[in-house]
Amino acid sequence: MIHVEPGLFLRHEPLGAPAPLLVDVSRSGREYPAEYRTALPFTTVHDNVSMHVDSLWAGAPAAGGTLLYCSFPNTWVDVNRNESDLDPAVVDGKWPRPLAPSARTLEGLGLIKTRSRYGEAFQERRLTVAEIEERLAAYYRPYHAELKRLADSLHGRFGLLRHISCHCMSAVGAPTHPDAGRPRADFCVSDLRGRTASPATLDLVVGTLRGYGYTVSINDPYVGNEIIARHGNPARRIDSIQIEINKKLFMDTATFRRSAGFARVKADLDRLLGVIVADGLGRVRV
Repeated sequence: MIHVEPGLFLRHEPLGAPAPLLVDVSRSGREYPAEYRTALPFTTVHDNVSMHVDSLWAGAPAAGGTLLYCSFPNTWVDVNRNESDLDPAVVDGKWPRPLAPSARTLEGLGLIKTRSRYGEAFQERRLTVAEIEERLAAYYRPYHAELKRLADSLHGRFGLLRHISCHCMSAVGAPTHPDAGRPRADFCVSDLRGRTASPATLDLVVGTLRGYGYTVSINDPYVGNEIIARHGNPARRIDSIQIEINKKLFMDTATFRRSAGFARVKADLDRLLGVIVADGLGRVRV
């Protein structure tokens, strides 16, 4: 018998002339490792996947961008969390390095998930140091290494980079979130409150989406996390922006199926990608 491990990532190269655009989809992975375990029903587990986000942004290569898709689920190890953002309560033993868990992590939503978005216990047991280290070495770090390689290559070629980290969100804040029970905008666009993108690029994305008729919040309820924090550096002309799309626009959350609205959102994101690419190419210094 041949044991096949799940994939780490899929990289989609530009279909035409390359542009200074990198799109990453880090939390839509659905290839569950063989040793994946949880006491929760699959429906609850799968509800923590950012469903269809990879398909919504699939137009990036046609626009000249590079698309990187994380194949494994974020509930195995979350690449949008820092390695130190780990709840010590999930570790069976003593973690060998200093930890700095955020408040969200202590509520269950850290590097290794201890609770679902609705508060159910995720892990059947505590995980050994070796088990967590294996997830970091075999999954987490290779994804980040590839994302950095692509970002460095594109920035080196063009002297600037537009990086979009793509996610989706519930229509109403979950109990484990700071906006619990509050309806959300169609899109949430984030730049760690001005740290990871220039005002011009943020305004371009927000203004374009609003021009398409969507409501857009900025850094509310999400400000962004590890991925844009690693790459965003406006002083070096690297703009990293996280975009959350409201699930109500494109899917039936009870069945995980695409809704009738999917086609419109996909077409508008294709248009947005074209706007971002055109603006970026217009700012390349010859």
